[in-house]
Amino acid sequence: MSLRRVISLYVSRQFGWFLLAGGIAALANWLSRFVFNLFMTYGEAIAAAFAVGMAVAFVLNKRYVFPYSRRPLVAEMSYFVLFNLVAFPVVWAIAYLLGERILPGVLPRQFALAFGHGCAVAVPALVNFVLHKSITFRGA
Repeated sequence: MSLRRVISLYVSRQFGWFLLAGGIAALANWLSRFVFNLFMTYGEAIAAAFAVGMAVAFVLNKRYVFPYSRRPLVAEMSYFVLFNLVAFPVVWAIAYLLGERILPGVLPRQFALAFGHGCAVAVPALVNFVLHKSITFRGA
């Protein structure tokens, strides 16, 4: 893939909509973690919040970012879940390392957890866009 093609992927209206949908999903993920954390450990709350964010992301991407996909819905859902599950250990590790290990030395614990989780949910965006555009929602 040429550099021009890569740049055109990310400098596009579709990528802008992807970032907006992802931002809304990330916000749902991030905010739901606070609720889950009331009755779960931080690690468990991150996992539950990830599922919330993934569901919101799928609905928004299907409706607004890739509405003209030619794949069957079940295939789209399968690939979407697969790619997000592959990304989950990275998100969890970053959230845990920042929130539990690195940032508590410089921030109050609750701020460290919130900031660590917020940073972590943003990490997979660039790779996920290419995967979802070329595989999950192919043809859109």
